[in-house]
Amino acid sequence: WKYLQNKYITKKHNPDKTPKHLELRKIFKEFVLILANVGFRPKELLGIRVNEMIDNPSWSEEKKQTDLMLKVRRENSKTGKSRASVAPVKKRIDKIFASYKKLGITHEPTDYLFINPDSETRNHYTRDVMAYRLKEVLRDSGLQEDLDKTNSSITLYSFRHQYATWRLRYGEVDPYLLAKQMGTGITKIESTYAH
Repeated sequence: WKYLQNKYITKKHNPDKTPKHLELRKIFKEFVLILANVGFRPKELLGIRVNEMIDNPSWSEEKKQTDLMLKVRRENSKTGKSRASVAPVKKRIDKIFASYKKLGITHEPTDYLFINPDSETRNHYTRDVMAYRLKEVLRDSGLQEDLDKTNSSITLYSFRHQYATWRLRYGEVDPYLLAKQMGTGITKIESTYAH
């Protein structure tokens, strides 16, 4: 996070990068941090459309400033079941919209949140593109060298694991509710994260 925030997206540390490239980096940074805050599979987050991110009229004004409900439609879900997650990602989503505006893209309600600016059909980024960017970040930040020493790896999917582990570790959510919100089974939560 520190590298993404303080170096990866800054002109000071990337004088050779164009303004467009820096905005694309900002979008990627928010993608990673949203993954860590909602527990979605990377494909599910890439497939989120603008009209699938809503607030609740019954929420307080304070909550409306921070939280959004993100819906995963069944066609976008690994399990074929739709679900929703409420997460404090509103400001991150606003930053994504701002970066796209700087790229000359204004989202329509049915657009994907993560539109690939090079797509003539306004399709979303692929997992491969985002995975490649993550590899660059790990290498450039020096983390890959540390990971190699311990035969460890970090993938886009690792942020889903981080989400589940932190929720269980800090007792923020019941395991059954967590399984439902993440679109998985309680057995998977218990076998993968309960330790």
